[in-house]
Amino acid sequence: MGKVRLGIDRIDDADVKKLLEGKRIGVVSAASGISSDYRFPLDILNEKFNVTGVFAPEHGPRGVLGPGERVRGGVDRLTGLTVHSLYEDVIAPRDDDKNNRFMPGDDALSDVDVMVFDMQDVGSRYYTYVTSLFYLMKACGKKEIPLVLFDRPNPLGSRVEGNILDPAFSSAIGLTSVPIRHGMTAGELAGFYNGEYGLGCDLHVVEMQGWDGSMYWEDTELPFVRPSPNLPTLESVYVYNGTCLFEGTNVSVGRGTAVPFTVIGAEYINPLEYAAVLNADSSLHGIRFSPAFFEAYYDKLTGRSLYGVTLHVTDKRALEPVRLGVTMLRTLEAMYPDKFEYSAPKNPAGRWHIDLAAGGTELRLSGLPADELCTKWNRAAERFAEENKKYYLYEH
Repeated sequence: MGKVRLGIDRIDDADVKKLLEGKRIGVVSAASGISSDYRFPLDILNEKFNVTGVFAPEHGPRGVLGPGERVRGGVDRLTGLTVHSLYEDVIAPRDDDKNNRFMPGDDALSDVDVMVFDMQDVGSRYYTYVTSLFYLMKACGKKEIPLVLFDRPNPLGSRVEGNILDPAFSSAIGLTSVPIRHGMTAGELAGFYNGEYGLGCDLHVVEMQGWDGSMYWEDTELPFVRPSPNLPTLESVYVYNGTCLFEGTNVSVGRGTAVPFTVIGAEYINPLEYAAVLNADSSLHGIRFSPAFFEAYYDKLTGRSLYGVTLHVTDKRALEPVRLGVTMLRTLEAMYPDKFEYSAPKNPAGRWHIDLAAGGTELRLSGLPADELCTKWNRAAERFAEENKKYYLYEH
C-alpha cells in the first residue's frame, strides 16, 4: 500500500461499517479511481453491502462514454444493478431544480437509505464530477438521505489559482464560486457546498490517512487510472486547468488523439513560431513546448491536418496551469488576430462556452495582458483559500 490510505481503503473500519451495514445503498462511482488493491469502489461496495442502485455521472458507470455524451439509465452488466443517470444534459440550467438533469429523481431515491460517493476529482472547477456531487448533496438534503463520501487526493495538491466564478456564469463546467484550480479534495468541497450553499446534507466524509496538500499524485504512491477518457495521463491532468480553456475557441485540444489536452492546434498556426514564442516567455515555469502536427479523429476540426504545440511538463510544482492556458490564448490572439476566435454561442441562452469555463467575460472581453489578468485572479484565489480554511480536512 502507498503512503496514502484512501477513504475506500477504510471500508472495513468499524465507524465506516456502522454507516453502511443493514442499509440500502446507492453508489455514485465510475472507473475514475481504484482502491489501493486495484479494485473499483462499486465492486467493493457491492461485494460487502446491500447496493440497490448505481448513479452514473458523466462518462457513465464504467467510464466508457465520450465527453458530453448523454448518460442513459439501464443496467450495469457486471453487477446487474439498476443505473440512474446524473448526466443527461451537457450544460445544466443554472440551478432550476425542476429542469436540472443532474438531480436524481425521487423514484431513483425511493429504495436508497444512504448514498455513497467515490469519484476521483482532478482539482478543477470545470470537472463535472463535482457538479454531480453538488446536486447529489442537494437531493439527499431534501430527501433526508445521509451521504457518505470516500475521499481521494487532489492530484494538484492544495495550491489555488484562477478567478472566482461569477454566479451569473454558473453551469455544469463551473457551478460554484471557487477558483479554477480550487486546491480542495472532494470531501473538502462537499463541506464547502454544505456550508456556503445551505444544502442541508447529512454528510459523512471518510477521510484519507497520510495525505496533505503538499502532495501531488506521484507522492501518494497510489495507482493511477485515467479519471475520464480524455485525461489518460498525469501530464494531461497537470495541464488541464489551462488547456481546457481552448474548448471555447476554434483551436483543437487534441480530443480524438492519443494525447488530449497535452497538444493543441489549428490549421492556421505556424507550429515552429508558436513553440518558439511560448518557450521564450519568461512568465511560464515548469513547461516546455515542441511543434506538433496531428489529426483529430473526432470532436471539432475532425479530419483536418492541424498544427500547434505539444506540452511537456518539466516541473509540476513550478507549473501554473491557469497562467499557462491564459498565456497560450493571449499569444494566439496576438499572433493571429484575424484567425483566432472564441467559439460563438450555440445554446439558446446565448452563453459563450469560454465565459462559462472562465467564470465570466473578463478573459474574452477585457483585453488585459495574461500576466496582469492572472495576477488579479490569483489574488482572488488566495483570498478564497484564506476565507475557507474552516472546510479543510487536511494540512494545506
